[in-house]
Amino acid sequence: MRYNAILFVTTSLWLPSFAFATVGGPQNIEVLGLDQADQKIYLLRHYLDGRGLLPQLYYYQLNRKQSPAKLIEVKSLYINPKNKRIDYDQNSQKFDREIAKIRKRLKPLTPIRASSAKIQVLSKKTAYVASWFDPEIKVPQFNYTYRIRYGNLKSPIQQAVDYKTGLSISQRYQIPQQNKVLMTVKYLGIPFETGYSIEDPVLLSR
Repeated sequence: MRYNAILFVTTSLWLPSFAFATVGGPQNIEVLGLDQADQKIYLLRHYLDGRGLLPQLYYYQLNRKQSPAKLIEVKSLYINPKNKRIDYDQNSQKFDREIAKIRKRLKPLTPIRASSAKIQVLSKKTAYVASWFDPEIKVPQFNYTYRIRYGNLKSPIQQAVDYKTGLSISQRYQIPQQNKVLMTVKYLGIPFETGYSIEDPVLLSR
């Protein structure tokens, strides 16, 4: 069994990429921008695998008294008109029209270098879990608890499950007229095939 698993992994390195195109893929964050009237930052999580799911829309409500601002998942755009249930696997035409309306009223955020931003790892625990290609082979799974610090700004405590590369900051944006910064953290969070990255949004404030 172990020999067959090793042979399979070795063989998969030179197989055409389309052979596994419908199985896995990364999850990327697209920062849409700021709705100044409503004080909301909108963003999309894109699922770049073979399932064809609609991207998930989120927003941060910046002017709430509650601090820190929570990431809010939008569900209303995913209601299937036929059965009135949430459906992420439906035709994208209606969804795309609604996203286009949202985009029109948004102000893009300004990317910043923020080279001094640091990921502060609060805890890192290692577990060994069954690999996707052979349950008899165990692979390391790293469970992180962390926060990001940037000057006098910091994020709430975050969590991530990584399978190889560790955590890195991939996007950085200044929020207009706010003492807040939006960043994304990237890590290898999907262990299937050769592994795929996940991006998570993180809002920093005082």
